[in-house]
Amino acid sequence: MSFRSIRWIAASLLLALPVAAHAQTARVEGMAIQNDYIKDYSNIFTWLSQVPNVGNIVYGDLGVGVPVPGGVASTDRAVGAVLGNLWDGRYGTWAIHLHEITPQLGEGDQVSNFNPGDLGSDPNFNTNSALDLMWGRKFGTTSLGLRFSHSHSRAEGPGVDMEFGMFDLSPGGIVASLAGDPNLERNSTGFGAGLGFDMNPNANLELAALYESRTFKVDSAGTTYEDNGPGAYQLAARIHWQWQPNVMLVPMFKWYSFDLSSKRTGTVAYDNSLKGWQLGLAGNWTLGTNDLFVLGADVAGNRVEQDNVGLLGIDVNGDGVADYTASKISETSTPDIFAALETHVNSWLTLRFGASKAAWHNVKLEDPGTTVKLNDAPFLMRLGAGVKVGTLMVDGVLSNDFPHNLPFFVSGATTANMFPKVTATYTF
Repeated sequence: MSFRSIRWIAASLLLALPVAAHAQTARVEGMAIQNDYIKDYSNIFTWLSQVPNVGNIVYGDLGVGVPVPGGVASTDRAVGAVLGNLWDGRYGTWAIHLHEITPQLGEGDQVSNFNPGDLGSDPNFNTNSALDLMWGRKFGTTSLGLRFSHSHSRAEGPGVDMEFGMFDLSPGGIVASLAGDPNLERNSTGFGAGLGFDMNPNANLELAALYESRTFKVDSAGTTYEDNGPGAYQLAARIHWQWQPNVMLVPMFKWYSFDLSSKRTGTVAYDNSLKGWQLGLAGNWTLGTNDLFVLGADVAGNRVEQDNVGLLGIDVNGDGVADYTASKISETSTPDIFAALETHVNSWLTLRFGASKAAWHNVKLEDPGTTVKLNDAPFLMRLGAGVKVGTLMVDGVLSNDFPHNLPFFVSGATTANMFPKVTATYTF
């Protein structure tokens, strides 16, 4: 990229983001990687032992841009704070997060990178607002974090009692669901704990556990449709190993399970579940003074078992509708390779990009007497940028067309939804 192009990008970013850019979910998504493999405060939603280690911050997740007639609307917004200086820190670090939409399990929003694979996303698309409370404290070389989260809505009327995320948001992703099924719009109450401690002067181990009770109920005209198993949980472990002065290695493991079983009064109970795992290793290289290069790979697997065939399926063409459904769906990525670069062009401008590519990606769908096998190797790439003004950072995920079109006043070409997602962070 020429200096002239960089200058045009910098100027356009300042115009588009007049208040400014750093971290949170947009930074990680602009690198097309999971936050589990890098140091970023957005990973406190899984790695709760990081709560007392991220410093004092206030952030605004300014949302995801959704095209609407006449413009772009924002959704999935949030405001939060991590405060380690309350009561001079005598009672630990406290954090609060206010979400417009219920986040994925272990994530700060509903659209962040979760785990590899078509089925690697949280199947709950509850669009209720959510409250998240965290507490953490350091004890020498040991860090402890705790979490409570809650998202709930209910409507009652003559002959009707509904308790689930009633305001439907189409998932529009790889995992597709039957439209409007409240089984995938469950209310949630969650608890979590994380523990981190030094194994030696160069390595730190973190353990994390999250559990959510997810329920729904529709009682109409004497017929009740409700959950038959509310449990959703995730277990995770990772190590930060300072292998070389400029290289940190991060091995990571996750196991997660979502119980989607349901029952209807006087009819039948359905046993449905989504389970998955992931094992990966990433290297974080410090380049120059504070630039970052990430290179890693992971292997992952997901499995769906469902009596209610069609609840979860595979969307091949990306239109949000399941092209394939089955009573059993298994998926493996072996391996999924990812790489990303974050470079500080100057003291106030940061550019980043990243991509992931599955070497082998296999999906197997099984029904009694029928088997369908799919084999592809998906490629994902994203771009991001950040601007710093004082202690305020604003990060944005860039449209894929931006490098070619630039803003309209430069090229005369239109870049639709130039910043699909923007977050702001204030540190103090």
